[in-house]
Amino acid sequence: MNGYLRLDPARRGWELSKVFFGAALICAALLFLRFAPAWAEQFYPVCIWNRLTGLYCPGCGTLRAFTALANLDFGAAFRHNPFLFLLVLPLAVYLCVIYVIRAISGKWVPSLLSSHKAVIPAAAIIVGVWIFRNVLG
Repeated sequence: MNGYLRLDPARRGWELSKVFFGAALICAALLFLRFAPAWAEQFYPVCIWNRLTGLYCPGCGTLRAFTALANLDFGAAFRHNPFLFLLVLPLAVYLCVIYVIRAISGKWVPSLLSSHKAVIPAAAIIVGVWIFRNVLG
């Protein structure tokens, strides 16, 4: 089997349906953010870390960044949360591609994230963005 685990063909259809359901859910969320009225922003959650310390956490501005992305305003999205572009979106795309390959081929394709070596670069990006936002931004 060349070191790969095979998915049962019946399960492969279930895995593909999860991919399509996830894509539909993401599209629905982006459509909601795209057409949400401007006053809806008052209901965005407040960051407790920011309230207590006055500093931004790595997640501060994520919802506003997704709203800007839904409106195709990439500059505003980056200003709201650069962490989204540096780690979250590339990681989400990578995971989706790996998952689709696994679902279509029926083989278990190893992921780079299966290794503990992925934690150090991710942690470095998180800490770097956190420092950058609070010191320089």
